[in-house]
Amino acid sequence: LRAKRALAQVKMSDPQGALISLVGVHPTSVAGRVAEALAYSGAAALGFGDPAIGTAKAAECRRVALESGDTGALVIASWAHAAAAHARGELHGSVWADLQETHQLPHLAVRVFDGHLCITQRFLYGSRPYPEVIAFADALAAEARRLGAARGQAFAVTLRGEARLLSGDLDGAEQDLRDGGRLHRAIHGATGEALSLQRRAELALLRGQRHEARDLLDDALDVARQSDVGFHLLDRIYGTRIALAADAEAGLAALEEADHAVRGPFETCPGCRITFAVPATIAAARARALDLAGQHEHQAAYLADVVMKLPAWHAALHEARGHIARAGGDEPGARQRFAHAAAGFRGAGQPMDELRCRRLAAGEDG
Repeated sequence: LRAKRALAQVKMSDPQGALISLVGVHPTSVAGRVAEALAYSGAAALGFGDPAIGTAKAAECRRVALESGDTGALVIASWAHAAAAHARGELHGSVWADLQETHQLPHLAVRVFDGHLCITQRFLYGSRPYPEVIAFADALAAEARRLGAARGQAFAVTLRGEARLLSGDLDGAEQDLRDGGRLHRAIHGATGEALSLQRRAELALLRGQRHEARDLLDDALDVARQSDVGFHLLDRIYGTRIALAADAEAGLAALEEADHAVRGPFETCPGCRITFAVPATIAAARARALDLAGQHEHQAAYLADVVMKLPAWHAALHEARGHIARAGGDEPGARQRFAHAAAGFRGAGQPMDELRCRRLAAGEDG
């Protein structure tokens, strides 16, 4: 129970508290050991604790999960493995090794790559230039095709689509995300299929296709609920729903719905929560609900500054604070925030977000 409590603390963005909870804990059950490993690895990935401990615990719990045949435990163990690799600065190598190790075991590969979902999202928000991410995804997809590793190919194609979407290549992103969703669906990879649908909804929103975006999000939510790792998906799906709202009143309604729909550590995670916290802050600010905006801004700030620590999320936080300033009547402060956000997005290689914030800084509707 203490190991599970520690894991819940990591998911609720309290890695220091998690490490305290683990002192003197030596679980013996499969569930307890994977929870302990993920708590240590997750804390290390967030910059707390010793990556070496997380690595050792992740390797041990992965072995236990494989021996037990518990597929749910294997997903968690794979997340711990990926988190430990990220903490060591070796995430690329970890993904490549998993492709090599699982290509002859399709069912195992689905579980292992599902465990990478949250951690590999860190590739996409300024930790690596997008051409480098795309080149990595190209190489991974090519090797997966050579090995006949369907799950690895689906993972790589979807990752490439996400990188193209964020870097402004909408046509290339659409093709990859459609292909990624199709490849995932063919192997019953609900997690990857839901992610592909959610990203396609973002793309549709960028093109002004609100009705299509809404339908894609409904499909993404349906598929996510079939997944063992829905807690990585619900925040981003509901975050996009909030961003999709046509006006301030609709945005506040979407925020209220999301607050009731996504609750507790089993439906969210620290690496994914920011995809909800930022649009929630903006929606509340646009509705002039400043107390509510402040609550979400406080969470978004912690996630951006302590948990994620990535350039694009720092830019997103500036944008959210710009909306709060505008709602509070501080137009010069708002425009300054939006200008900082535009510069941050430009540095991260996200031109669509840069353009939106430039328009906001000019006093236009972003």
